[in-house]
Amino acid sequence: MLKIVKFFRLFIPFESLTITTSLTFSEVVSRLEEVVTPPKLFRVTLPFGPPPAKPYEGTISGKKFKINRIIIGRKSLIPIIEGDIHTQKFGCYIKIRMTLHKIVLGFLILWLWTTGSIGMFSLFAWLVEPSVGAIFLPILGMFLFGWLLCLIPFKIEAKAAIKFLSILLT
Repeated sequence: MLKIVKFFRLFIPFESLTITTSLTFSEVVSRLEEVVTPPKLFRVTLPFGPPPAKPYEGTISGKKFKINRIIIGRKSLIPIIEGDIHTQKFGCYIKIRMTLHKIVLGFLILWLWTTGSIGMFSLFAWLVEPSVGAIFLPILGMFLFGWLLCLIPFKIEAKAAIKFLSILLT
């Protein structure tokens, strides 16, 4: 059962992991503060300008943090990284969850629901009456395009964030 869940998690824009470290709670927080700047409502980063001083923006409060990478350009599919820092006998462990921004996720659900339901309705209409034509193919192609357009950039950015945080916190 666990292998099936892991397999299907490859196909959704969500990641979770736990990083175990020998660092103390205060060391973990200070390392996060070194790479996280407070969020701004509007941040202008130009591709040909200087890079930002810190690669991530967000908030760190108590044992929780919510950060995302500062982007250059128009990448709206970056993961929002939420974490909980838990102390243990020797060091800490950090539970991390990565999801899409709520607005992007809402648009994705609307897109996939619309194209998927129209595509399935068209497929059933074609199965009942083949003279309708295979109109379901481009519609289901739009479904697949929208899903992959979201999933692939998210997984690439999530993999880079996992690598960065693993190096930072160990």
